[in-house]
Amino acid sequence: MSVSGSAIKAKKAELTAAGAFFEVEELSLNGRSYRAYKHAPKTAIEILNNARNHGELEFLVYDGKRFTYNRLFQAVDALASQLQSEFKINKGDRVAIAMRNNVEWMITYSAATLIGAIVVPINSWGKSEELEYAITDCGAKLLICDEARFRLIETTFDTLNLATIVVPASDEFLGSANVVLFKDILTAGQEQSYTPVAVAPEDSALILYTSGSTGFPKGVLHKHAAIGQALMNMMFLGLLVAEFEGGPREYRGGADRETPMLTVPLFHATGLLGGFYLPIAMGQKVIMMYKWDSTEALKLIDQEKVTGLSTVPAILQDLLSHPDYQQYNTESLMRISAAGAATPAGLPELIQSRVSAPSSSAGYGMTETMAVGATMSGALFDYKPDAAGIPSPIMDMRFVAADGTVLPDGQPGEIEMRGVSCTPGYWEKPDANAATFSQDGWMKTGDIGMLDEDGYLYITGRIKEIVIRGGENIYPGEIEQAAYERPEVREVVVFGEPDQAMGEELVLVAYLDPEENLEESELRAFLTARLATYKVPRVIEFATEPLPRNASEKLHKLKVKEAFLGLA
Repeated sequence: MSVSGSAIKAKKAELTAAGAFFEVEELSLNGRSYRAYKHAPKTAIEILNNARNHGELEFLVYDGKRFTYNRLFQAVDALASQLQSEFKINKGDRVAIAMRNNVEWMITYSAATLIGAIVVPINSWGKSEELEYAITDCGAKLLICDEARFRLIETTFDTLNLATIVVPASDEFLGSANVVLFKDILTAGQEQSYTPVAVAPEDSALILYTSGSTGFPKGVLHKHAAIGQALMNMMFLGLLVAEFEGGPREYRGGADRETPMLTVPLFHATGLLGGFYLPIAMGQKVIMMYKWDSTEALKLIDQEKVTGLSTVPAILQDLLSHPDYQQYNTESLMRISAAGAATPAGLPELIQSRVSAPSSSAGYGMTETMAVGATMSGALFDYKPDAAGIPSPIMDMRFVAADGTVLPDGQPGEIEMRGVSCTPGYWEKPDANAATFSQDGWMKTGDIGMLDEDGYLYITGRIKEIVIRGGENIYPGEIEQAAYERPEVREVVVFGEPDQAMGEELVLVAYLDPEENLEESELRAFLTARLATYKVPRVIEFATEPLPRNASEKLHKLKVKEAFLGLA
């Protein structure tokens, strides 16, 4: 079937019509009506329990270990029983997870979900202050973390008054009165069972932390219904693409089922959905590494017949440019997508040269929408590769001028979204909720975009100051605040500059007190001690004159950025 705007609209209508598997109906949720997939899982618990049917199929290959679905759920059930009996976790209690991607992360997430807890995945790339903030902000009753994250809060741990389960990095790590080892908890729960908890679609399931306009992370609350709908939306896209490609793509290179390689963090909505929920629902095998290593990745692609890799451009470039790439059998690779940052020049051509007939994809979504927004892949991507995607059938989208006027399609404006997968609000942040959401449920995104005549979404700019580096949202205000702790710094502005590998890199421009002296290396070391490594600017420059200001005497960031980039 040839791709066109009219053909896409007609096929979407057909696939979501009454009686179809992806039928869309009106769903009442928390007193508001939304378009929703009729046959989507009602809760995250339903998704997990259905996955038990995959039995002895392999689910995960990680760090030399193999886990079938049965083995995974044996551990999940053991932990769930202990969370209820020993830690007294009840429905609605917050259980925080602070770990790098590993099997313990997946076990913890599943167990906490099954007993009705609100799971709080915390950014594992942050430092002490960020970890402590999230734990305190969400009111966590229990923390389950790896040893590296525990070390970050070890000096202030007693003040948190928090029960904690730790996944140690070595046998030398010992527990204490309020700290127990993950493996000991699993052992204790092996002969026990947990009590199933009744959960409704409108019950809270998840809090994901994201950067916001205040510079402080905000907890994005999601209901069980949002998870089921977001999962169903990913499946819908797969069928929509298959309709235009004449059916599902055949496996090759020895692969016999979907085997994605997970390299993005599970604490992101996209990582959680694409790296955990979709595989576990579809009986896929996930390949996961302790940390990224291009040589090890090539070995695993060859040995495990990996079929897909969706990751940031920097990782794709590292993999596909590997000097020994041709020595490994990578014929199984079918789906290769750069996500989370702007695609650098030359990467599409590199993908084409290394992967035979790759199926590429792109998308636009937010933590606040459970990654639902606009998506495209395969033939739909090839039709308009510069677009962000085709809006989801369950997401309303409008474009608004600065004065609040809703604009017609084809005119760029701030994107506002409303849908069943949208967050009901930020966790205990009434001011942020008032600034972001309208009374009738429209959410301001801070992004500028438009729909073209074929119904494709294009992103044309960002109102927000957030810098997206390698898929990570970074708020410049946090870095500016840290720089201002140096008495020599009188004025400072942080912004992003385009970068081929990471999408954007951070730039800091500071004006010092004329009577003071500060070396670039000193300021860099100072910031490194206070910020996560990925938040330390790549470029630090000192201005010889005070930075420009606007009419209200605020620092004019745009002028500083334009001068740096040579656009002024």
